[in-house]
Amino acid sequence: MVWLSLLELLLPTRCAGCDLPGDLLCDECRAALPLIETRWACPRCGAPFGHLVCTECWRAEPAFAAGVCVGSLAPPLSRCVSLYKDAGERRLGTLLGDLLGAAVGAWGGWPQAVVPVPASDSALRTRGFDHTAAIALRVAESLEVPLLQALACAGARDQRALSRVERRANVEGAFVAACAAPLPPRLLLIDDVMTTGATLDAAAAVLLAAGAEVVRVGAVARAW
Repeated sequence: MVWLSLLELLLPTRCAGCDLPGDLLCDECRAALPLIETRWACPRCGAPFGHLVCTECWRAEPAFAAGVCVGSLAPPLSRCVSLYKDAGERRLGTLLGDLLGAAVGAWGGWPQAVVPVPASDSALRTRGFDHTAAIALRVAESLEVPLLQALACAGARDQRALSRVERRANVEGAFVAACAAPLPPRLLLIDDVMTTGATLDAAAAVLLAAGAEVVRVGAVARAW
């Protein structure tokens, strides 16, 4: 469309990684993404190099059965996530969703539906959109399964400034089931960032209590 061409002339697309004009993520920044190799990652929580002994979840028994993360929360992936969530560059939702869709591609045929971790009311007011739902929709499309808004946020403050212990306490009772229809047995739960796994653990537990048999999780970035 003509107006889009004019807008591109006035405000050219810039790379989310290096800020140079051109593509939303240039070839150099795409090649520099700190991707996590699935074969070396923890199969339970997706932590890098946790395939033998995972220091992130070896003492825990999360409700989810398996996890995959695209990459570590480091540049340029961390900048992509930040620009998407906090600067409102919504086009990055498609890019991040495609990256996560490729990462969970090995599970193609397993999930019967994709469920996003719901945004809190305060996050929706601040950002103006549900950032995780947009990523999850793209993943659902890539897997050719439905997106289910099966969870609602019952209240939890932002996790980013909290310690590990505080994170787990913060998400206790934070989610409730929100799907009237029976849940499919196999669900893929999606979030943008996994740190301790407390949010995904709490959300997965609610889905299991609501009737799901197995929940796996996927996240764009892994922090610790």
